[in-house]
Amino acid sequence: MPKDIEQLLSRVGLLPSESKVYLSTLELGPSTVQHIAAKAKISRTAAYEAIELLQKRGLMSSSLSGKKRLYVAEDPHRIVSYLKGEQQKFAATLNDIEAQVSALHLMSGGIKPTVKVYEGEEALPAYFDHVSQIKPMQFDEVTNVGDVYQNLDEETIRKARKMYDWGKVEIRILHRGPLRNPRPGAKFRELLIEFGEFHGDISIYGPFVTFATFGIRPIVVILESTTIADTMRTIFNAAWVSAKETKV
Repeated sequence: MPKDIEQLLSRVGLLPSESKVYLSTLELGPSTVQHIAAKAKISRTAAYEAIELLQKRGLMSSSLSGKKRLYVAEDPHRIVSYLKGEQQKFAATLNDIEAQVSALHLMSGGIKPTVKVYEGEEALPAYFDHVSQIKPMQFDEVTNVGDVYQNLDEETIRKARKMYDWGKVEIRILHRGPLRNPRPGAKFRELLIEFGEFHGDISIYGPFVTFATFGIRPIVVILESTTIADTMRTIFNAAWVSAKETKV
């Protein structure tokens, strides 16, 4: 049995057992399963399974001769017809999938979010180190200034901020409480008291949202999700529009 033809049939989607059975039957002519299995050098069970698959593909047929069922390989031109049919079905399926991509994203929420958590002394440096690696062009932040300076000394804050060059970043900060050491070039607006109590810090940059709390043991949670970041950015924009500009 020509190995190159067998490999070619495998390349068009036939299983090895199907290739063996088809080529063996093509050489034998109308034959019983026993003869086909012997010619293909596979078990009768494997031959039956291969014949069933080949019949579904339209590459093999059968007939009764007395009490015996004989199997016949269809003309090799049928392989070309089969491939063209499969190509058309694949193209139609591909079009259907492309049309449903948006719906699939909505079902899954896009890429599965990844979350990193830092605690204690490493929390704040890890946060600013992450920002320095991402190098965002836009940075939005909601912060309770009182919480920050009540729990962190100014030297720690200055060292952390120096880890990244903020000069090229468009920064918008919604704050609660009086500003202290405001970042040069940033835009500030005060978060309305009517929105309720707010503690800690939320920042949005690129596909990331970072949550920070500044208690006895600071905690920083960095979440990566374009869907969630875009949602948080929309909420930030709504709050920004309603907030009062802070004179620096």
